Formats: sequence, C-alpha cells, structure tokens
Amino acid sequence: MIFQKESFLKAKSVWPKGLRDEMNITIAFKAECDCGDYELKLCSQGNYQLFVNGNFVMAGPARAGRGFFRVDKIDISKHLTREKNELLVLVNSHRCNNFYVMNQAPFFCAELIGKDGAICETGSNAWSAYRYSQRLQRVQRYAFQRPFAEVYDFTLGEPLEALGDALALEQIDIDTFIAREVSYPALPFEPFKDTLESGNVEIIDTSSHFSPWWYHMMGNGCDGFTDDELELNSTSIADSLVYISDKIDGDEIGANQYKMLEMNANTTGLIRTTLECKSDTTLCLIFDEILIDGKLDYQRMECANILVFKLLGGKKYNLVSAEPYTFKYMNIVSLGGIVELKEFGIIRTDFNENEIIKTIRDDADEQIKRIYASALETFRQNSYDIFMDCPSRERAGWLCDSFFTSRVEYLMSGKSTVERSFLSNFMMEKEYRLLPKGMLPMCYPADHRDGNFIPNWAMWYVLELREYLARTNDSDFVQGVKEKLYALLDYFRGLENERGLLCHLKGWVFVEWSRCNSLTQDINYPTNMLYCAFKEALCDLYGDESLRDEASKLKEVIRDEARIGMFFCDNAVKGEDGSYSLSGELTETCQYYAFFCGVATPERDRELWDTMIRDFGSKRKATGKWESIHFSNAFIGNYLRLMLLERAGLYEELESDIRGYFDYMALRTGTLWENDTPSASCNHGFASHVLVWLDKLGYLRNK
Repeated sequence: MIFQKESFLKAKSVWPKGLRDEMNITIAFKAECDCGDYELKLCSQGNYQLFVNGNFVMAGPARAGRGFFRVDKIDISKHLTREKNELLVLVNSHRCNNFYVMNQAPFFCAELIGKDGAICETGSNAWSAYRYSQRLQRVQRYAFQRPFAEVYDFTLGEPLEALGDALALEQIDIDTFIAREVSYPALPFEPFKDTLESGNVEIIDTSSHFSPWWYHMMGNGCDGFTDDELELNSTSIADSLVYISDKIDGDEIGANQYKMLEMNANTTGLIRTTLECKSDTTLCLIFDEILIDGKLDYQRMECANILVFKLLGGKKYNLVSAEPYTFKYMNIVSLGGIVELKEFGIIRTDFNENEIIKTIRDDADEQIKRIYASALETFRQNSYDIFMDCPSRERAGWLCDSFFTSRVEYLMSGKSTVERSFLSNFMMEKEYRLLPKGMLPMCYPADHRDGNFIPNWAMWYVLELREYLARTNDSDFVQGVKEKLYALLDYFRGLENERGLLCHLKGWVFVEWSRCNSLTQDINYPTNMLYCAFKEALCDLYGDESLRDEASKLKEVIRDEARIGMFFCDNAVKGEDGSYSLSGELTETCQYYAFFCGVATPERDRELWDTMIRDFGSKRKATGKWESIHFSNAFIGNYLRLMLLERAGLYEELESDIRGYFDYMALRTGTLWENDTPSASCNHGFASHVLVWLDKLGYLRNK
C-alpha cells in the first residue's frame, strides 16, 4: 500500500454552488463551537488557513497526487478560550495550471472530534460559507510556476470578516481521503532583524513594466487574467516607485515613504504584520532574496514579489499573507497615508525544528558553522510537506532534487517521512495525462499543459527509491510501484539503438545548468551513463540480474564510443549520411557523470581521475586550468564532484571544495543556491546535501 486511507465520521465535502470553476476565488467557511477538548479534522482542495477567534492557527493541506486528498487533524483545545468560539477557514481555489498546487475542483470538509464523537460537521447547518471579497480575484499571476499574487482591499470590509449573505452549498462526493503522513509545522514567528534604509518614494509614469516571458501567455498556455481584466495591477505600482533614501526615525511610515527591512537570513513563510493605520493608504510589501548594488529588484526571478493592501485610517490591522513567500529584504511602502508599524516578520512554514536530531559541533570554526546554518535553513524551508526545488518561485516537487534532499531528511531527523509522501504522490495517478506511456512527471503534483517531461528525472526516481529502501526497508512500497517502473523501462527500451544507447530522446533532456544542456542530442552520453545506473538500481530493487548485465555492456559501449583522449565527450550528432560522430564538446560535468555512474573508475581511468581531482573543483576558475573543458554549475555537477570525493575518502579535498563552493552563499543570504551565482533561486532544496558531507567530515553531533 503506497498510502493510508482516511475517512470522516459525519462530515460531507461541500462548496458554494456555481463556483467550482472560478479562478482565484477565496471562500470563508465559518462555524461556532463551545469550549472543550476538540480535534478539528479537515481537508480541502485549495490552500486553507485556519483561524480560531481571529488568531491564526494552521495552514494546509499537505499535497497529494491527482484525485487524492490528505486530511489534517489539529488539536484546537487551547485556542477555544471563549464560551462561544469562532472557527474561520479561508480556502483559496486557484483553479489554474501551475507547478505547485494541482488544478482540481475545490471542496471543503471538516468536523470536530470530541469525547462524544463528531460534531460541527460540514454538510450540516453548522458551517456557513461566504465570498471573501476582501481578497481581490482578478489579479496577476505570481509566477509562471505558481498561481496568483495577493491583493487585498480592506476598504470593503474588515480582515477575516464575512461579507454579504451566506452562499448556498452543494455536496461533493469525495472518497479518496488519505493520511497526512508528514509532521505538522511548528509555525514560529520570526521578526525582522534590522532596518537597512528608509526614505521617501516618488511616483512616476514609466514605460517599464513587469513583462517576463510568460506574462503575455494568459489564456494561451498559462491560466490567468489579462491586463485589461485586472482589478488592480500590483506590479505597475511597484514599477512606478522611485526610492529616495532619507533617514526616518521611529515606527511610523509616512505618506509616500518606505522602510527597507532585513531578515536574519533568507526565510520562508507567511508574511505577518501588525500595524495601526493613521490615515487611508495603500500598503505595498515588495521583497526579494538579495540586493543588487544595494537595491531590491522584486522581479529578479520573474516573480511578482509584491503584496498590496488597501487600508482605512483609524484602524488597527493584523495581516497574514495567504501564501508562503521567501525573502531576506522587504520594502514596506505606504502610498497616500501614515502607518505605524507594530510588528513585522514571518510565520515560518518549514520542517519542524523539534524533529532535528543533529547539530554542529561547538569546536567547528565560524566558516563551517555558517555553511551548516545555511544548509539547515535550506533543508527546512524546502521540506514543508514534500521536497521542493525552491520555496519561492516554484514550490515544486522536482525529481533529482529530491535524491539529494532525501538523504538530508534521514540524516537530520532519522526518518524518511517527507520522502515517502513525496515518492507516493508520483504513484497515485494510474496514467499521467499528456505524457508518453510509462513516463513519470518531472515534478509533481503539478499541471504541465504542454506535456513536457524530463526523461533523466524519471531515472533519478529509481536511484532514489533504491536508497529509500535501504533507509526504511519499506519493501511493500517498492513492490507496490514495480509495475510503473517496468513500464518506464519499456518506454526507454523503445529509444535504444542497436548498441543499447538511448538515442534521440524526447522531452527536455536535462543534464545540468551549464553548457551540458546544449549538448543533449542526438546521443547524450551523460544521460546514457545515468541509464546504466538506472538499470542497476532496478536490478537491486527487484533482483533482475539481466538488467545488471545490460548496464555492464552499455558502460563498455560508452567507453568505446565517447572518448576523446582521456576525456568523455558529451554527445554524438547524426550526420546527413545517417552516421553519428562526436561533437568534440567536453564538459566537466560529463566526467563526473562517468565516475558517478560507474562508466569510469579511478583504477581504469587513473589519468582522468587524477586530473579531475587535482585541477577541477572550486578553484579552477581562478587557476584557469583546462579552459577548453566547460565548467560545471552547482546543480548538479559540483554536487556529483563532492559525492565522488566523499566516496573516495578524499576528505581534505572535500572540505576545501565545500568552503570554496558555499561560504560566499552563506555570507550573502544564509541559504544555499540553485546556481553558483545569484541569478536564480538563492534557496534550493538539493543544496542542503552539504549537511551529509559535514557529517561525514565529523562536524555534526547528536543533539
């Protein structure tokens, strides 16, 4: 069994009639209950936030595969402080294609469990539902990979207050409830560390505007609202602001003024601020992970990193964002009125710190402690309910990334709970829409309308599953997915040439973020090296020794075809006469794949091994050695190198590269990055694998 079934005692799933297909709609579900010892059992399709008596309690749900829904069980007893207590659950249905939350019809289901069984269940008159119109519906997407930005108009009504008449509800049949599995977050509040800058803002007309590559695809491959449909264009506001630094003391932010706040490190969670609004204003929260030349570029990653709140004067507000965001720097801008900032920070949504069982040794030097802290932050922020690539731009569950992060979960918690949930999600759909028969999604749960996939990432699923079995001995799960993995093997067999090499692979053939990714056709040797490891992993999982024989033969074919001197060439290209010839392109990462996958060994390829260990790595750009060999990037070439150093017991070289690759990241953001430059995400889950090496070097201890 790859998942555990759940059920409700009395509750029925409901949603307002006629609203199941609306994009970006928020429904407020309200109920009352007496004091007592109660567990709230709830589930939704669509992100929810639970408030009790106006106080934030929990956000969810944990994600699952298409058609399955994970149930939360939350002890709310300590929050029931009144004779009659108000339960409020805001459920947002995105209803759009994205990489983060599956596009499925929304519902809400809930009941209170006490000593006498279930009460206050949906499907009865205990719950009423209202349109939460204070959160505007027709706004911009946040990113191509994530749904909508957040814009609120509290001139329409108070936060968390229902407006208008209760909506008529319809019952929805759901019989695929499953257990949450992953732990609940602690949700601590972390305040900002410092005010870096303050001053005035000038509002100008500008021709520049938010226009990433995906922005004009609304309705044509990317669900969303076009510019002329928007109720408010938040990025146009951000683009019109010019910041004029001028020291402003105190907690007030005056009309057309700003303050730039800094968090202790790049941090992920729900933005929370408490303030008093002295006069009507539009409050803008504009953020990013880094500063560039001291300035904040909110659209650096092609994300609309801005929240907008229209506020009334004479009111006190306690504002909590509906979605998690990632930032180290925040510009708080007040346009038109005065606000007094009482509190600002993040409700952290991350892996529960109480489950971490290891820490850094006291005698480690400051550089190692800094790298450790950054790696731990990166792990926790990317392991909330599944393993994510980044908690910011995508919040997506990518394969390959998870191979690395899964090792960290087991090391730092002694469990593989998030990994099991992550792996099982991929196996819930009987068939994957728009994908070739047998292929696995590249990231999940997600909706890729173009049918794109990464064949390499499907192979990494099998490599990870082999390690998962060794970590957990969960043979039932492994046997439960056997049929799908052999269907994947059948897919690849259909692309083998007469020598067993994968040729003319379909989809997005991905080796790593470097020159490698321009050398993926027509025969890509790093991918075929991975294919060898894939077949060996299947053999280890299911005892199919014929696959090990095939892998051994394929290794020799690659050695025979792909060599240029001591190096392995990345690819062979088909000529007009139908024959294949080597491109002549050589990359650092291709050499790492060769050793990682067992195509090359230190014994058989001593010259290449010694050259790779001595001349490549974190110092090569400074030394200028082997300029004709294209450099690796962080994902995943540098990580393959570090795994090879660890495997060979070259701990001095391993530690030197760890310091060289990661300390500058730790210094700048307190997290570890997707690339070796801050051009993309500065908080990427796979990068936390540094913790595994620090443990191998003896720098970690049990708490």
